[in-house]
Amino acid sequence: MTRPFDILVLGATGFTGRQVAQYLHEHAPDGVTWALAARREAALAVVAHREGDPPTMVLDVLNGPAVDAAVKQARVVITTVGPYAKYGHEVIRACAEHGTDYVDITGETPWVREMLDAHQDTAIASGARIVPFCGFDSVPADLGAMLVARACQSVHGEACAWVKGTYSAAGGLNGGTLDTVLHMGAEDGTKDMLDPFLLNPTSHRDVADKTRHYDPRRSQFDDDLGCWTAPFMMGAINTRVVRRSAALMDIDGQPYGPDFFYQEYQRASGRIKAKALMLGIGAVFGLAQGRLGRKILKTLGPKPGEGPSEDKMDNGWFKLKLVGATVSGKRVSGEVSGQGDPGNRTTVRCVCEAALLLAMRRDELPDKSGFLTPATAFGDALVDALRTAGMTLDAGAAPTSD
Repeated sequence: MTRPFDILVLGATGFTGRQVAQYLHEHAPDGVTWALAARREAALAVVAHREGDPPTMVLDVLNGPAVDAAVKQARVVITTVGPYAKYGHEVIRACAEHGTDYVDITGETPWVREMLDAHQDTAIASGARIVPFCGFDSVPADLGAMLVARACQSVHGEACAWVKGTYSAAGGLNGGTLDTVLHMGAEDGTKDMLDPFLLNPTSHRDVADKTRHYDPRRSQFDDDLGCWTAPFMMGAINTRVVRRSAALMDIDGQPYGPDFFYQEYQRASGRIKAKALMLGIGAVFGLAQGRLGRKILKTLGPKPGEGPSEDKMDNGWFKLKLVGATVSGKRVSGEVSGQGDPGNRTTVRCVCEAALLLAMRRDELPDKSGFLTPATAFGDALVDALRTAGMTLDAGAAPTSD
């Protein structure tokens, strides 16, 4: 089947979708064909005109036949239309059925589990590579853990026992992200998120010591990391993705290590700061569970389609510092970091570079299909692409305590 477009962007008029269109306009190599799709024709025309007038199509992502027709025209689909549990079913189904590669920026692990169970066999049969979690959640964590696990093997010649990571970041909140949190609270989606092995294959869910994998729920000083920590708001997403990567790598004969576990935290400057971060995160998620709390958050927060200013996005940043240990206790460290608001600049950079790899270098990527993770779908190719795009992704140096 001849497909006129290498990449099709769904949700191009949304806050993140507009940034994706801009990134492709500025960074897609000559010869890569891409198109924009959205529900509102007038707004779509404005975005397209600003980004070099690529082809456009008006599309309602809840209209199954229309989605089928759209995804059959592209080799790769980027969708930024969330909440994905509300708007993503038809897109992922159609991509799985028609052999169209797929990337998104979701953090909705229960929805991905549902889609995986429903469409994994279909995607494998069609050859589609379905890669959720290609934004800030969870590319830095997934690639960082992969690099540290490999460094244990290359530097010390031993398997990796565990990896821990701490985040520091500055940025803003998108209305779409808040809408997703509120939707998950209303649908009680947070209950399934508590399963630390939610995304693992059945063969890799029976772990002897599950307590190591439970999400942190308190502030603490971590001796391995050498700093005070609090629970990280995206930890319940990123850790599931890393665990799925480790499981899939093990199945493919490239294990990180026996009984490997990954955990992550938010870095704090001291005990009081760690406690304050813990209470703040707990308050937000607590409010999201009740109708009144969701109403308060919806009133106070940005609306869908809104987000931080250009200046705030440009001046944001993130740093993920990682420490890993071999089975005998030897240590390595790593870092994944980048300039720009993590929820926007980093997310857009990650998802676009992932899509460009599928469009331009698919034959060089791991020969896999079905539901993959960033690490298992792209591996070193995405590491190299993001380094070229200005991010830091390193592992192997001796750990530091700063």
